[in-house]
Amino acid sequence: MAPPQPAGTMIPLPSAAGWSASAFVAAALARLIRKGLELLPELDEGAVGHLRRLEGLLPSVWRVLDAADAGAVDLGGRAVRDLLDAAYAADDALDDVESAAGYGGAGAGEARQPATAAARKPRSPLRFLLCFSPPRSTVAGSGGGHGHGKSSSKAKISGVDLHGLREALETMAQAAYRCASMYEHVAPPWNYATVASGKTEDAAAGEAEQDDIFGREAEVEQILQDVRFGDDPHYRLGIGVLPVTGHAGAGKTALVRFVFHHEVTRAEFAVRVWVHVSGSFRLRDQLMDQMIHAVAGRDRDADDAGELLRRELRGKRFLLVLDGITDLVENQWGNLMEVLRPAARRSLIIVTTQSETVATAVGTMPVLTLGPLGSDDYWKMFKHFAFGSTEDTEECTLLGDDWDDVEEDEEELSPMEQIASELAKKMAGLPLPALAIGRALYFRRDDEDHWRSVLEDELWESQDVSGISPALWLSYRHLDPRLKQCFTYCAVFSDDYVFRKEELVNMWVSQGLIYSDRSDMRLEDVGGEFFDELLHRCFLQPIGGNRYVIYNSIQELARAVAARQFFMITESSGEVPQEVRHLTIRTSNLSKLKSDLQLQISPSPDHHFLYRVRTVLFQADFSESDDFLDVLAHIFSMAKSMRVLGLSCANITYLPPEIGQVRRLRYLNLSRNRIIDLPETLWQLYHLQVLDVSSNSPSLHPPNGITSLIHLRHLYASEGFISSIGDIKNLSNLQQLDVFSVGGSMPKDTLRQMTQLRGKLHIRDLRQVDVTEVSKGMLKGMQYLNALQLSWSSCDGQTKEISKDEELLECLQPHENLRNLEIMGYGGVKFPSWMTKTSGSLSNTTSLYLIDCMNCKTLPPLHVLPSLEVLEIRRMPSITKVSAIPPRSDQELFPKLKRLVFEGMPHCTEWLAGNSKSRSMAFPCLCELEIRKCPRLTTFPDLPLSLTVMIIENVGIETLPKIIDKQPSAEEALEATSKNGRWTSRLTKLRVHECHGLRSLATSLLQQQHLLKSLEILSIKNCDNVICDIPDGFKDLTALRDISLYDCPKMIVDKFHTSVRTMEISECFVAQGGWVDEDPILFSVWNLKITGCSHVRSDQVSKIEQLDWLGSLLNVYNLHVENTLLLRLSMFDQLPSLEILEIDGCDTFFVDLSDFAWLEKLQVLSIRNCREMCRLPDNLCTLPVLEELCVENCPVIEALPENGLPPSLERLSICNCGSLLIERCLDDQLDWPKIAMVGVVYIDGQCIRPK
Repeated sequence: MAPPQPAGTMIPLPSAAGWSASAFVAAALARLIRKGLELLPELDEGAVGHLRRLEGLLPSVWRVLDAADAGAVDLGGRAVRDLLDAAYAADDALDDVESAAGYGGAGAGEARQPATAAARKPRSPLRFLLCFSPPRSTVAGSGGGHGHGKSSSKAKISGVDLHGLREALETMAQAAYRCASMYEHVAPPWNYATVASGKTEDAAAGEAEQDDIFGREAEVEQILQDVRFGDDPHYRLGIGVLPVTGHAGAGKTALVRFVFHHEVTRAEFAVRVWVHVSGSFRLRDQLMDQMIHAVAGRDRDADDAGELLRRELRGKRFLLVLDGITDLVENQWGNLMEVLRPAARRSLIIVTTQSETVATAVGTMPVLTLGPLGSDDYWKMFKHFAFGSTEDTEECTLLGDDWDDVEEDEEELSPMEQIASELAKKMAGLPLPALAIGRALYFRRDDEDHWRSVLEDELWESQDVSGISPALWLSYRHLDPRLKQCFTYCAVFSDDYVFRKEELVNMWVSQGLIYSDRSDMRLEDVGGEFFDELLHRCFLQPIGGNRYVIYNSIQELARAVAARQFFMITESSGEVPQEVRHLTIRTSNLSKLKSDLQLQISPSPDHHFLYRVRTVLFQADFSESDDFLDVLAHIFSMAKSMRVLGLSCANITYLPPEIGQVRRLRYLNLSRNRIIDLPETLWQLYHLQVLDVSSNSPSLHPPNGITSLIHLRHLYASEGFISSIGDIKNLSNLQQLDVFSVGGSMPKDTLRQMTQLRGKLHIRDLRQVDVTEVSKGMLKGMQYLNALQLSWSSCDGQTKEISKDEELLECLQPHENLRNLEIMGYGGVKFPSWMTKTSGSLSNTTSLYLIDCMNCKTLPPLHVLPSLEVLEIRRMPSITKVSAIPPRSDQELFPKLKRLVFEGMPHCTEWLAGNSKSRSMAFPCLCELEIRKCPRLTTFPDLPLSLTVMIIENVGIETLPKIIDKQPSAEEALEATSKNGRWTSRLTKLRVHECHGLRSLATSLLQQQHLLKSLEILSIKNCDNVICDIPDGFKDLTALRDISLYDCPKMIVDKFHTSVRTMEISECFVAQGGWVDEDPILFSVWNLKITGCSHVRSDQVSKIEQLDWLGSLLNVYNLHVENTLLLRLSMFDQLPSLEILEIDGCDTFFVDLSDFAWLEKLQVLSIRNCREMCRLPDNLCTLPVLEELCVENCPVIEALPENGLPPSLERLSICNCGSLLIERCLDDQLDWPKIAMVGVVYIDGQCIRPK
């Protein structure tokens, strides 16, 4: 592919690609006719004539729009441009009419309000018109300009100037006539662009496999090997940098994303951060914001972003991906490394770049270069995208190393596969074109004629069109027209812009790009489905945390399609085209900005291009520009048609009052600035739907009149800002209100009228509510609310609060559609009636959280809730018993529950499920069980085979629950596995900690080892009285690979299966004897950690010295010894496989050791936190192959060993040790000669170069 075009460059649009604006023109036309019909009695004879003329032209215009969609119309023709201009003018005129009339409801949004994810534009223009038409009663009998009466809405119109509407009707009628006449004989070809593209279940399933890697297995394995065992000294001792290079579209990002989400990297790195750079590397706000969002899980709200990152990364291993660096800016890389320095060693940065210069400059590891895929791998990949799962096509002929092999085997391919193979040959072995066109074909995977038409498309003969591959052009052409215009709008974003889903969807809605012919979904929901569709077709790319970007090649496609309608002003951009409708500003140079926007000249306002601009996005920092507010004021006074204004991260403190003149504005983003005050003129923005003032000054408060913004649907602001809005009930169209903090009395109807709320609502500080001011059922009308969180301030258990809280919670009954409910700090003794009924408000609830309800003595009958999947009960000390008795003896308890957390119940003694005569089963679908801090809980029901994770901590049980060895239902049967003809448990992880009442394992699930064929991780720690009374120990746990037996002084387990690879034991286990010599377990363990505990005595050292098995650990390659009292390295006798030895807090571990040479394979030695170790062993130099030595937090060590260091040493790190040791290491006359030959030396996190 050709390199990206400079910002502001205009790229010609191939006529075959189709028109991105046809859907908008259709919507504007229908909306205009709808409003004309509604106001028919108010129009003069001329306007009525234009309206009737438009109605008659609908079929002809529809035909032209279809032809434009299919690329059969000259998009540069005057008639087409006039039609689009007329549509924009009509949209403005309709806004003016509705604003002047002061319509209730959604105003300009009324016509756009009914919405659903209709698959395509209706083929009939009349049917399409119906979705914008008023009820028939509104226009009945109004033909010929005479009606039988006016609706209430018409009454409001009386007296409003309709001159603009009359002009819009005339202009649209003339443009429609010229367009229909010019293209009278144009017949649109078969237009596959408008075919339904809704995702099927198969498509959704395929999306989960989108990150599959084809032909890059060796590269993946190489990166993972570097992560686990890489010997790059900078990686081993600090931060390594791995560059990945290759041409555009070679799959660099896909490869690194696969590694980023791989289970190995998840396990290795505590923090993983993905940053989309897509340009020169600079530590600017947006890049830092991406890092902070990934590390801290929130947006930056502090001035010093660097300090926040240092604090969050301190002592943690991280993986940082910097995707798409094109070049480096002086000092910026060094500044980044300074920010990252506090992180733990063996952290990794992966850089993707097309520049070999960048790769060489930043890399500490060998560069990984990606070339084109081999034909065999490319064929597999293309089949996967075009046909779905590769398993479905595994029997297809696999190609050799040359595409010529296809011709020899073509008779073995199906017709569709033959077409696919021919298509694959056209894409130069690059993954991105295959991904784009393959996904486009997938939706028509049973239509051979369609596939063949794609293969024979003339675009393939053009090679790269405007620097963009034909595959990308064709993938765009195959979009539904509404998706085309939504995708094209993404041209407003710069290459490095990171956006949220709701951000882009709200911009689409504000521009009028979303419509449909059904009325059961919101516009935002339709836009969300459009977004998901573009995501599935790979026009958008996720980077995690509801953050998305657009590949450079795809962004170039959007700009090519957008042509002169979109423009980006940069330091190097040219003249702004007069046709521009959407502006992005990427420079803070005010002189250039004033010049490009022609602000120094004073043309007639309606002839200036700013008068017609519908989007202005500022993507630059204007903190140093004192005159920027004047520039903004000038723009606001001219940009009368603006719908979207983005000022995020502009670093401004005020907004000019001229904002009130932009009365058609629907979207205003002021987030992440330093704004301390908003102008009073904000209330004049009648059509405003989205206001984002998040992450501004903490003192920012709403301006007077904000409740006049009756069409406001989305308000993103701080809790203090929202709480300061008086009469918030007037904002009845709000779709979300994340936090509502109650201050003093709550008027009865404050929330009752806000019935449009979606998503999550958190009502805080309910302790302050005057319950007499709250009406019952005030939340019951919120039928769209998904999650509700009710929180009181911390409850101190006072009796005076009890009755008030009970009465208040009774009034807060939610709608039965609610899915998630959380109650925190409730002070009542009992729960309300709507929670105790077996059916009602919680019938559809899937997640329930009861936290800090200090006085509640009983739980509601949660066991009969039919939809409950997650139940967390925390810190309810008044609960003494949980009794789940089913209404029927055969009824299942918690029938769909998958996760149960029971924590902080110090007085609860039992959990009963049914009675002795009950045949019911509890938790038939349970997957995760966590019970913590219930020291008196002695009984718990037996558990199902579906359980995968069980965590028991500080619980009073004397024996663990059992697993029910039966299959209660067909649904459960699907969840279990079958081995040797019987059902087995899915349990993979079992953790039992601090259960001092636990005495026996023989009557628990650990006795049922024939069922535990999937158990991989077992941890039993700090259980003072438990013994292993199972005759064969853990010998039958055949999948067990990781076991921890820590600080259980009475438990000795001498039989394990040889599947165990990682073991953690405490010193008391060793002191009691451990294993006999030659036990098989000694040969299976690879990783051994021995930790000190309080149950050993110093006089037991002689007993340990006699243990032969310490010298039989023949396959242990990693030994970690931590805080032990008795262990010495000399006790191990021999460790022939040991490669890594980590000593942590063991000051005497090296005592009485005269020779290290028997550690013939030791490569890494780490000594940490040995605060009383006076010196390093003198004989370190005898280690024959030692490559890495790390000494950390050992303040008493004053010098390196007298005999020096091993000649094999390549990496040395000394951190947080005494100042004398550091001084000696840097002194030419003392210890510097000992380290001069070491490859890389790090001292306190800084790389010290040998002199």
